[in-house]
Amino acid sequence: MSSLATPTLSTSDLIMLLRARVAEVMAIEEIETDSEHLTPSLRFVGRLLVDPDAAFSHLQARLADLGYVPLLRHAEGERQLVVVAHGTIAQSAPTSVLLSALLFFATLVTTTVFGGMFALSLSRNSAFSIANILAHGVPFSLTLMAILGAHELGHYALARRHKLAVTLPYFIPVPLPGTLGTFGAFIQMRAPARDRRALFDVGLGGPIAGLLVAIPLYIVGLLIAEVSPNPAPSNRSLLIQALTAIFRPEAIDNGIYLNPVLLAARFGLVVTAINLLPVGQLDGGHVAYAALGETWAKWLTYLAIAFMGVLGVTTSTTWLVWMLFALFSGTTRARPLNDLTPLDFKRTVLFFGTVGLFFALFTARPL
Repeated sequence: MSSLATPTLSTSDLIMLLRARVAEVMAIEEIETDSEHLTPSLRFVGRLLVDPDAAFSHLQARLADLGYVPLLRHAEGERQLVVVAHGTIAQSAPTSVLLSALLFFATLVTTTVFGGMFALSLSRNSAFSIANILAHGVPFSLTLMAILGAHELGHYALARRHKLAVTLPYFIPVPLPGTLGTFGAFIQMRAPARDRRALFDVGLGGPIAGLLVAIPLYIVGLLIAEVSPNPAPSNRSLLIQALTAIFRPEAIDNGIYLNPVLLAARFGLVVTAINLLPVGQLDGGHVAYAALGETWAKWLTYLAIAFMGVLGVTTSTTWLVWMLFALFSGTTRARPLNDLTPLDFKRTVLFFGTVGLFFALFTARPL
């Protein structure tokens, strides 16, 4: 994309042209200009003459030849805000396929070795040897990588469906004893989502895809597990209690020995629950922002972080680790280009279903 399709335009002429094109869909009341840069941006405050989705589509087409993109925002009261900014805001570095592949295989190794060691430490056969580590590590790693991979591919597929530039998944290997060998994986959107509906779909696509793999694998692990004579643990989520009642009813009042598949699948369910917390860059943060808007999403972020902190002090220190991870990933929210178009009825229903899903997956003692 060139910086300007009509380079002979002066700054004042360019501003007049941008104003005229915005006026096609907005009754303009105020204009603020940032002309300090070579390519100025403008803020138009007023009332849209058409619905936000139609306004965005019109402006996107009308500004493209000038190298500009529209940003639709709320202003004070009932007024709307159109920010006309230069198109370079949507650019970023290309995907590194080699880096993605290297991180995938590195995580495959770390989850096999260190996840295998962790799984072995929880088994009744605690004799540490290379053979035992591999015997526990291989099924653990394949289970966990399948869940994490499905989660990220869910994001990737929905992003591509909405024509968003997005990277391949990047896995995070953790070569440390006492860990599961990974902190998960992530993809990076290389441009803002078109609107809140696209942001909602991409945010929710990962957890749903991950669960479609994690639940069947949890059932497999449950069916091959041995029932413990010990009382049932107090950290079973509502979903795990339901799966236990259906597939291993004899274990309702008893514990279950965690085999590698069951451990990895349970970790996948825990990660999904944590990802659904309404915090900034977590999946739940994107979903909450898309459904409720910036103000509610901001306060829910603060509340969720405080909630993790309280649980970390009173219940399980694991929550402190996840709280720090959530803070490290960022508490700011990804804003779409069109922030005015609300969710439709179908996505609103899905949002309330997502809230219910979180409570079905939640447990105060994750591990």
